[in-house]
Amino acid sequence: MTLQELMKRRLYAMLLAAGLLAGCSGAKTYPDAFPKNMHVRTETSKARAELHIHRVDANCLTEYQGTVQLDKPSVEVGIPAGRQSLVAFTFSSSSFLTGSSSSVRYDTLLTPRVGYTYDVKVSYLDNIYNVTVREVDPRRSSNREIERKSLRTCVPS
Repeated sequence: MTLQELMKRRLYAMLLAAGLLAGCSGAKTYPDAFPKNMHVRTETSKARAELHIHRVDANCLTEYQGTVQLDKPSVEVGIPAGRQSLVAFTFSSSSFLTGSSSSVRYDTLLTPRVGYTYDVKVSYLDNIYNVTVREVDPRRSSNREIERKSLRTCVPS
C-alpha cells in the first residue's frame, strides 16, 4: 500500500468519524412530552454519552422511544411515571489516527414512581464508565440507590 493510499484511507476514516460525531446516526430525538423527573449529570473525557429510552410493554417487549444527547453537564428528562422503561446509557469513542471506534452500554429497567425524581450520575473517564441512579422522594428529603435490573428480569403480565 502506498503512502497516498494510506493517507486517503485515514482521510475517509476521519470524515466518517466526524459524521458520526455530528449526530448523523439516524437516532430519533426523545420527545419532550413528559414532566421532568430525571436529572442526568454527565462527565466524560474523550467519549460521547447518550441516553436511549425504550418503552417496555406488558409482554416485556421493548419499543424504542428516542435518544437524548448527554452533551451538557446537566440534562433534564421526563420518563413516564408508573410505566416500565428500559433506560440505556451508551458511551462511544473513536480514534482518528487508527480509524477505530468503541461503544459501551449500560441499561436498566426503571419504573418511575409518581411524585419521585431520579438523580443520575454518568461518567466515562480514563476508559472507565460509571452509572448511578438514585430515587429521590422530595416530600421526605430521602433517597435510595436504584439497583441495576436486566430486561431478563421482566415478568410478562
